Amino acid sequence: MRLKDKIVLVTGAGNGIGRAIALKMAREGARVLVSDIHVPSGEVTVEEIKKDGGEARFCAADVAKEIEVRNLLRFAEQTYGGLHVLVNNAGVEIVKPVTEVTEQEWDWLMGINLKGVFLCTKHGLPLIERSGGGSVVNLASAAGIIGAALWSLYCASKGGVVLFTKAVAQEVKTAGKIRVNCICPLFVDTGMASRGLEVYKRYGFGEDVWEKSFVPRQVRLVTPEEVANAAVFLASDESSPINGHALYLDNGGLAG
Repeated sequence: MRLKDKIVLVTGAGNGIGRAIALKMAREGARVLVSDIHVPSGEVTVEEIKKDGGEARFCAADVAKEIEVRNLLRFAEQTYGGLHVLVNNAGVEIVKPVTEVTEQEWDWLMGINLKGVFLCTKHGLPLIERSGGGSVVNLASAAGIIGAALWSLYCASKGGVVLFTKAVAQEVKTAGKIRVNCICPLFVDTGMASRGLEVYKRYGFGEDVWEKSFVPRQVRLVTPEEVANAAVFLASDESSPINGHALYLDNGGLAG
């Protein structure tokens, strides 16, 4: 088991990628703190981990609110005595022309996708350090590397996550106790991809434009389990020399 006795916090773990990561981390021996703003979904993830023989607890939190993030990290320390791995996964999308985006929508998305990563990292790093060191894994996106029509807010937020990851890695690398990396999947087989395709069709882009502009026809969707495998790798000692890295999961989609 690659994460035996490690304490892991996964935000946005109520479904999709977050749930897959939480389940995989638990199978690798970690004690997992599942967090999500939606309580029933988070509790289902905990139930699935326990049915699989793993150890997990749930704590609801809105990562865009500092007081809730503080309480989340306090819960981790009180429940498990520390933290070794922080997975900043919580994220949302808005898919529409930039001219139709409202200020409230911008603030809401950035609050979760970017500010949430900042707040969890800000309050998570001291706890990881007190626990003897570990790893921060941020969920960015290929949309943080290349642009995509109608995804301007999402691209901006994930681009921010990529550079935030690199900057924080520079801050922590001297001590050598904590590593900070991010994962950049192209498109993952979740509800977000399906919703995005429907929006493209609604605005008359059509499936061909969708594929040509962002997901080449020959590139299959990444599975949540494949993202979870990458997260476990970056959390484990197997990736010990990797710090400040943006790991593409794209089946070669960004290679040319």
